[in-house]
Amino acid sequence: MSSGTSYDWAYALERERKRQAELRAELERLRVRHRQLRRLQAALATQGIRAALAEVADVAADADSTQLGIAVTEARTSLDALEARLEGALAQRTQERAARWAATPAVANDLPAEPSLVTALAEERARADGTAVAALARAAADLVETEAVRCVDDERAELVRLAGRVREFDAVRARRALTDLESRVAASIRLRRDLEQAEQRRVELLTLAGELPEEERAALRQRVARTPDEELAGLGDEVRAVVAAHRRRQARVEVTEQVLAALGAQGYELGESFDDLLAGGRQVTLLTSAKTPDYGVRLTVDPERDRFMAITVRRDDADDGDDQHAQQLVCDDLDLIEAELATGGLRLRKVLRRPVQPRVATMPARHWPAAVNHGQAAEAQRTEELRRAAEYERQRRANQQAKGRTS
Repeated sequence: MSSGTSYDWAYALERERKRQAELRAELERLRVRHRQLRRLQAALATQGIRAALAEVADVAADADSTQLGIAVTEARTSLDALEARLEGALAQRTQERAARWAATPAVANDLPAEPSLVTALAEERARADGTAVAALARAAADLVETEAVRCVDDERAELVRLAGRVREFDAVRARRALTDLESRVAASIRLRRDLEQAEQRRVELLTLAGELPEEERAALRQRVARTPDEELAGLGDEVRAVVAAHRRRQARVEVTEQVLAALGAQGYELGESFDDLLAGGRQVTLLTSAKTPDYGVRLTVDPERDRFMAITVRRDDADDGDDQHAQQLVCDDLDLIEAELATGGLRLRKVLRRPVQPRVATMPARHWPAAVNHGQAAEAQRTEELRRAAEYERQRRANQQAKGRTS
């Protein structure tokens, strides 16, 4: 027997929604990655580099976290394998190209038969220099032709122009120009990869924001769209925090509705509107029972934690002779709803069970439901109890089905 109990709750549906939202966001990120790899794969196929296609499966709108998890795992595995095959082929091609253009043609060592040795040597050096420049120019053109598909689109024209200028230099400057071009190409490849990762991350965050209310969702999506690519990683924590806060608010509404429905099924009637508690910041509501007309349950929901407190209270104009009996009845009813709610995916864990008190706290009588017409009030109470019991049963079955899909 107790004067009141504090409960922490664990809401299976909230956890399931969180898993589903995160997996759907990950799946959308993988779809973007899939499109990016397909573009690269198609471009490389024209150069003789081919690999088997990867797939990202479609999932139903009502798919649970298990189905989504399977889709994400299969997609990630398939895309990782495709990327590894493409990267391996690209690395091999780079090695072959480097070996092909590593050395310029050797200068002839045969001494000329002409008597003018200086003139002959100068002409030979010019021919060798021209041959080397031509080889370096071909290497530059080969580099851009094969690697342009991995570079940023806006930079391709400039890379082609730089490759064309290599033939305008002498051998020393041409070799330096080729080295600079290789650095530009490598930087452009890295930049494209960064841009693609930013695109993936942006889509993931926009998907996460999709479950927010319309106004909040629109504001957050604008924020994501305006955020520079390099700052998206930091914005991710903020987006997830906003979404988690919304999810907790939603869960708190649903949990309190289930608790109220369970108490209603035990014969308790709602005194003050619980909607006022959620919208206006009021943290207390009162439930009364025909079994103990002068007593009620003072229900307090903690807005910062997943916790609520139920305490036995008495009307301030009623006699205190039944305080102990009322506490016993409330305590028994709480044990019943604790067991019943667990079957619907809402687990309550006792944090504190207050010892029975000789006298319980009082609340003003104005908080008790008015009983001007006892006959009408009783009939209305029976109707409301039936409605609440039916709604509670509906929610309990829905939660059982959700729990069955995720177990």
